[in-house]
Amino acid sequence: MRSRPVCMDVLSHDFVEICLELAATVHDYAPDLVIGIERGGARVAEEMLEALGQPEYVAVRVQRPGTQAKSSLRLGGVISRLPRIVTEHLRWLEVEVREQALRTDRSPAGAEWAGSDELLSALTFSRSFQRIVVVDDTIDSGRTVTVVREALRRTCPGAEVRIAVLASTWRNPPVRPDYCLHDRTLLRLPWSLDAVGRS
Repeated sequence: MRSRPVCMDVLSHDFVEICLELAATVHDYAPDLVIGIERGGARVAEEMLEALGQPEYVAVRVQRPGTQAKSSLRLGGVISRLPRIVTEHLRWLEVEVREQALRTDRSPAGAEWAGSDELLSALTFSRSFQRIVVVDDTIDSGRTVTVVREALRRTCPGAEVRIAVLASTWRNPPVRPDYCLHDRTLLRLPWSLDAVGRS
């Protein structure tokens, strides 16, 4: 396993292709429900739906507080102008700090999220599902997908729930996705603050 994650650019014209590649790995599972975690995971899931035979689809919003804080700072204009080597180092540093912090954090996964009633409401269905896939763009601590998976276990107790992501960033993620295209990789997606060509 690599000590530092690799940074990989996924340009707009490559995005659909990488989503279809993930859909191909999930295809034989034949999910009857796809859950896309907003924002990035929902974009990935939406690109996968046709290749998966148009299963039922729901997008849910679940973000860790750190993501919400970064968004509120409006750093996109500054970060997009930094040299690439600086943004790669900042990404690597964020991964290392968060992975180290989780090793000392004993709070249950998802304890810092509010709005679980909203999530449960969004994941309450009028019919039952057998095979559910939760899609996100990347996974690091796994807390976001864990919150969604646990909500699904309450609202769809008989269903098998699997996780699909484009990339995993951590050395030893506490949650291992069932489907992952790139291990120990930091993706620079078209909507990333440091995306190529973003200004």
